Amino acid sequence: MKKFLLLASALCFAAASASAFEFNPYISAKAKYSLARHELKVTGTFQDKAKLKDEIFGGSLAVGNIYNVMNGDFRIELEYTKNADAKKHQAKAKTQAALFNVYYDLNLNTSVPVKPYVGAGLGWGQTKVSGNGQSIKDDTVAVQIGCGINYYINQNFVVDLGYRYINYGDFDKEYRIPGLLYEKYEYKPFAHEFLLGLRYEF
Repeated sequence: MKKFLLLASALCFAAASASAFEFNPYISAKAKYSLARHELKVTGTFQDKAKLKDEIFGGSLAVGNIYNVMNGDFRIELEYTKNADAKKHQAKAKTQAALFNVYYDLNLNTSVPVKPYVGAGLGWGQTKVSGNGQSIKDDTVAVQIGCGINYYINQNFVVDLGYRYINYGDFDKEYRIPGLLYEKYEYKPFAHEFLLGLRYEF
């Protein structure tokens, strides 16, 4: 996670240095197909491990601004993303996040209206896991890193096809009953997400 945070910080600094006075806003919406992975480890009075794997769909909305730089553009945006429930037997996991993202779109200087991009982000993440009448929920720091390609339909509309790895925030919970029970739950929710979006640049 530290590497993701360092990368996001570096991109934010570079974007802030690009031009603080440009105003080129955009809005975007994305649909996503996710390979969700949820790993649970229980230690203490009882020992257990479990993995919840599921293929789910989700979506996101974002607003941002574009900064023109040498050989491309920087985009800074705020995104809210939410997934359908991941399920396995009686277990169910819900994930959502609000992210501050930074992207760099590379200008290929060709007649084809496409620009590849790389990006990273961090922000608030929330995971709720329930099953067998019990539930665990926590608010954490979420991080993402990814890449993709933009196809410019015209000067306003852009189709975005991308991939990202996202960690919704590792967390742990402890439960104690003095002299009877001690349990620690360590939870790791992450996903490989494939995104298809449409962006409108004003």
